[in-house]
Amino acid sequence: MIPQARLALPQAPETFAPRRQGAFQPLNTDEIDATSRYRVQLETIDQQLRELEQKDLMLGRIRVGLILVAIVLWVVSIGSTGVPGAGWLGWLAFALFFVVATINEPVRDSMEELRRNRSVIERLIARLHRDWEKLATKRMTRLLDLVELPQQRRETAGDLDLFGRASLFHLVSMTATAPGTRTICDWLSGPAIGSIARERTTAIEALAPHRDERIRFYTLARRIGDSSGDPDHFVQWATGERWLEKRGWLVAWAKASAAISVIGVVLMLLALAGIGGGLLMRIGLFGLIAIMLINILITTVMLGPAHQIFSIAMANRQAVTNYIELFSAANWLPKTSDQGRLQSLRSTLYDSPTSAFEGMKSLAKVARAGSLRQSAGTYLLYLPLQAFALWDVRVLRRLEDWQAEHASYVKGWFDSLGELESLMSLAALRDDYPQWTKPIWQDDIDKAQVTSVAIGHPLLRDADRVTNDVSVGPPGTVLLVTGSNMSGKSTMLRSVGLNVALAATGAPVCAESFTLPSVELTTSIRVSDDVSQGVSFYMAELHRLKSVVDHARAMAKLNDRVCLFLLDEILQGTNSRERQIAVVRVLDHLIQSNAIGAITTHDLELADEEALMSMATTVHFRETIRPDAEGNEQMTFDYKMRQGVSPTTNALRLLEMVGLGENEG
Repeated sequence: MIPQARLALPQAPETFAPRRQGAFQPLNTDEIDATSRYRVQLETIDQQLRELEQKDLMLGRIRVGLILVAIVLWVVSIGSTGVPGAGWLGWLAFALFFVVATINEPVRDSMEELRRNRSVIERLIARLHRDWEKLATKRMTRLLDLVELPQQRRETAGDLDLFGRASLFHLVSMTATAPGTRTICDWLSGPAIGSIARERTTAIEALAPHRDERIRFYTLARRIGDSSGDPDHFVQWATGERWLEKRGWLVAWAKASAAISVIGVVLMLLALAGIGGGLLMRIGLFGLIAIMLINILITTVMLGPAHQIFSIAMANRQAVTNYIELFSAANWLPKTSDQGRLQSLRSTLYDSPTSAFEGMKSLAKVARAGSLRQSAGTYLLYLPLQAFALWDVRVLRRLEDWQAEHASYVKGWFDSLGELESLMSLAALRDDYPQWTKPIWQDDIDKAQVTSVAIGHPLLRDADRVTNDVSVGPPGTVLLVTGSNMSGKSTMLRSVGLNVALAATGAPVCAESFTLPSVELTTSIRVSDDVSQGVSFYMAELHRLKSVVDHARAMAKLNDRVCLFLLDEILQGTNSRERQIAVVRVLDHLIQSNAIGAITTHDLELADEEALMSMATTVHFRETIRPDAEGNEQMTFDYKMRQGVSPTTNALRLLEMVGLGENEG
């Protein structure tokens, strides 16, 4: 009778199982230093927040007190027995209420900014600790939902956990705007081209030491991302049609109503001075009332789209100021010739006469006029201006003049912002993980080979990660990874794929050394059937493999890159002999296309296939089964890769361990 076996496995949540067995690495001191540094910043922010909250509470009480005082004084002034001057004092208290409200606004703005700053620091800490619950926020999920990818990229992204809840995106991204998120997603899922990646790496290395500037940048970007002034909407407005062009009569009426209102006021003043008597007073008063009613009607019925434009072009005056500050971050980008990419971004965002910084400074002048309706301190001024001079139409006219002047530049501004935001995100990864290495790019495509020393899965914590030396390529060969179930084969594939994606962005990679050619990734790791479309699991696998082969053939026609394929336990939906033949045929198609790659299997007969042996370098993972103190078998994994074909299998052992062995029940 076989003793009851116990399966000693790490906890396996929805995402990744820790790789603890064997020799594992201690928590890196650089990670501890980064966490401590961020926690000090959190303590400073919390202290500043407490001070501002006390000030806000005090100002709030003063505001309530002034309103109550004003009401009491107005009541006291009523009637023949009223206190002389009490009414005027009430109006004074009411005016002071608005003064205090105006003082209170920047206090609350500062509190909101500190909370955003705190959220940024908390995200940086969560990245270090792989706290996916805190990283995969609704806001980040919303931004990811806006990103559209071609099918092949989307499938590879799903196989490698590039996006989603516990993903490479959440590890590397500090983006807060749609352009930034779209850019970094494009970099992560796109081709890894050496010349482009080198340029990005140079920029990332230059940005990494600027810690305070980067955190300020993240906070400003988050403020814009949280506001209604979304950059994508702003670009659509700036490059779109001008609303007032087809409604020129509104501009004419705004001017006419202002002139009529001025005349009405003059007539009333003349009447008060004793000139013209009651007739001028009635004419002036009637004219003002008529203008006010007409303009209120126009505001209510006609100007909804104009107000929507305001919410996009200048959600508020502070939103435009945020853009100015965000673009002015380019001021500290290097000017040196060896920083070509950053120098170009600096020019687009800050230095040139048509830069985003200059354009937003011009827009700020319009925003000052438009912000009258949004501030408690100026709203009483806005009301008569709108009622008697259609202030909103005048502001919109100035906005559209700005739009006509800058429309051709705006898209370039925000494309550059997305690039800078992505580089800033990756600079934090460089700063927080100085022990990760800079990729070395191989220029000879004919000898294309991915070679790594101590490569690890970047989504696992340092303490849980087991590293291996992995080599894939050159063309004409395939890395065949054998081993029993749960031994680490799929994790190794993803380690290669994720680090290639990191290298493509210019970021450091999770390895001691990592050499690669320019490549495009294609994968078949997670495949599922589709009952709604009548697609079986086997047919779904065939469709995926056809996509992989087609992509490899397309890459074979290019001279600047090679296809890197990663295939996990493919064609399981058929019998063993047919599977062996089919796998060899698929690999033959890939090798004829000069692709390089790796394939995993726990089918030892497949590893013995003669046609496959002629092209494959074979490695394996294994498990260890030992009795514990009570005599029960315990299965462990060290997740270390070894040369040759796996000497063990564990499917029946696992069956027994979950209570489905021959003697169970």
